[in-house]
Amino acid sequence: MKIFTLLFVTFFFVTITSHAQVSLGIRGGYINTGLESSGNGFAPATKRINSWRVGLYTNIPLFKNGYLQPGVSYIEKGAGLNYAVSHPLNLFASGTTKLKLKYLELPVHLVYKVPVGFGKLLVGAGPYAAYCVRGDYSVSAYTTETKLVQSGSKQVDFKASPNIFGTNIDLQRWDAGLNFIAGVELNCCLTLSGQYGYGMVDIDRAQDNDYKNRYWGISLGFFFDREDW
Repeated sequence: MKIFTLLFVTFFFVTITSHAQVSLGIRGGYINTGLESSGNGFAPATKRINSWRVGLYTNIPLFKNGYLQPGVSYIEKGAGLNYAVSHPLNLFASGTTKLKLKYLELPVHLVYKVPVGFGKLLVGAGPYAAYCVRGDYSVSAYTTETKLVQSGSKQVDFKASPNIFGTNIDLQRWDAGLNFIAGVELNCCLTLSGQYGYGMVDIDRAQDNDYKNRYWGISLGFFFDREDW
């Protein structure tokens, strides 16, 4: 399945970039990611963590200064998890402390570019759909004085329910939402952009929990060819 997906994506980009005025780019960089949580179930509060993304995208002219930018990204989302466990004195308490979800994301952005002396300023937005190819979470044990005793890592079993230790979280693989992007394309073909991802799908199948992906990030990229060259 992974090989088929890779071949399909490669064929898509090779085909679409073979047409005139369509260019191919690559970008990646830092993201700050978290989960917006709500609900009444036994689900830990969350905090944001540092992560990364990398991907390919195409630049397709639609109208004057207007472009369509479909792409594919490999992005690691997730969050830190705060849990509270009541336990007797001098005994250990264990719980999940960090969740990392690796997604194959397919965004489609509508972008408007404004020519300036050093390149182009751009702003855009569009939907995305994503599939989680792997999930991992950290499990840590603490004393009553919150001193870390031991930590380890487990892989999310998406067939299990629930599938995060110590909670009733029941993660699913699919996600979708909106991306917002702004940045600059330099005349040397380098790009610098900021992006905000607003997940609109509850990735927790538990009826009394609600978790949605949120992230912002900064990416550095490169165009292999410019549509105006």
